[in-house]
Amino acid sequence: MDPMSILIPILIIALIAFVVALVFMVLKLMKTLQAANDTIASLEPTLKNVETLTTDLVPTVRKLEPVVDRVQLTLDAVNLEMMRVDEILEDVSQITDSAANATSAVDNITSAPVKAVSGMATKVRERFGSKDASSESASLAEQRAAVAQALEEYKAAEEQEAIEGNEVVNPGYTEVAEPAAEPAVDEADAEEAATDGE
Repeated sequence: MDPMSILIPILIIALIAFVVALVFMVLKLMKTLQAANDTIASLEPTLKNVETLTTDLVPTVRKLEPVVDRVQLTLDAVNLEMMRVDEILEDVSQITDSAANATSAVDNITSAPVKAVSGMATKVRERFGSKDASSESASLAEQRAAVAQALEEYKAAEEQEAIEGNEVVNPGYTEVAEPAAEPAVDEADAEEAATDGE
């Protein structure tokens, strides 16, 4: 047997198998292309709807372009105003700091004499001793109350006598006013008056 005689039938069988496989592949490819064509055909109304929507949106987009430009301009203007406000706030902060420094300087200047007078008053108090102004005020208030009560009792007694005796009250009689309450005496004023009296 010749190797060629064996090889030729094998090659023919391989060639037939190759052709059958090729035909099978072409048929499969045709089926796939047909399915793709059907899918594209079914998508055609959807694509037409999308095309209609895009054509409808074009005028709207054209109308929106000036609005977007205006919004951008407005945002730029707002940013500029915010920068101005920041500058103003920085200036106000500097002015406030300067005013606070000036106020503290004036406060120091005005408080120096007050501190000196207060220190001197303390030294005078220590030197001459303190007097109890509250006990003096209390005794004066008691005296005033006693005088007022005595005056009321006297008036009541006179009126009672006039009613009982049908007497006319003395026309020359003038009513004595109750003494006015003295203003509250500050402890420092009382001490100062005490030192003046000495």
